[in-house]
Amino acid sequence: MREPEDIPSRTLAMFVFRAFRSAVRAASGLVFPSLCLGCGGPLADAAPICASCVRMLPRPAPEALAGQLLARDCAEPLARRSVALWRFDPGGTVQRVQHALKYGRRPSLGIPLGRLLGDATQRHARGWAPDVVCPVPLAPIRELERGYNQSAGLASGAADALACETEDLLVRTRSTRTQTTLAFSERWQNVAGAFARSPEARPLAGVRVLLVDDVVTTGATLLAAAQPLLDAGAEVTVAALAMADG
Repeated sequence: MREPEDIPSRTLAMFVFRAFRSAVRAASGLVFPSLCLGCGGPLADAAPICASCVRMLPRPAPEALAGQLLARDCAEPLARRSVALWRFDPGGTVQRVQHALKYGRRPSLGIPLGRLLGDATQRHARGWAPDVVCPVPLAPIRELERGYNQSAGLASGAADALACETEDLLVRTRSTRTQTTLAFSERWQNVAGAFARSPEARPLAGVRVLLVDDVVTTGATLLAAAQPLLDAGAEVTVAALAMADG
């Protein structure tokens, strides 16, 4: 039987290991500078792609995400100012950026990418400005496995660009299976009712909320996440790093 004192020892060992790993990563970044996920050239800042590659990435028409959302019966309140920064390009630079953020254990990428998303929202919204930016939450078990919520970094960066606050207004009420291979009707059944307003959230009547996610395909997740905010009286606009053909 394991002795009780082994537990603190293991916890300390894990803390030391993680601190060592962070120090190694920081040192390796000084010796081996980060490279652009587009052209492979060295980067001068924390963004995962250089300015030249950013200008070349595929961008959807300003109304493209709105059109995709309006194809769903319940999307009209969200669609008016919705925006996607890039068009998802399977196997291309946008996918590499999104995968580095989501699966590459590089949550710090979310801040500079979120600033780009915030700038795009500001241009597209034509004078509308959010009071608060809210990330789409992950299921607790998925966030524990990944170590972070990729949308939280995007929300922080967007809030920085838009000069407002970020707040976790939503919680996941249940885990859902991956959406990757599902059609919209299946995705909607999968995520409907999976989100609720956080018990700690501020009163939302009349509050302008920018709801942020990394990639939108059919819009099912964004619509399901927006519903508790709309029910609480918020004015909700959605923004995504990229949109895929749904």
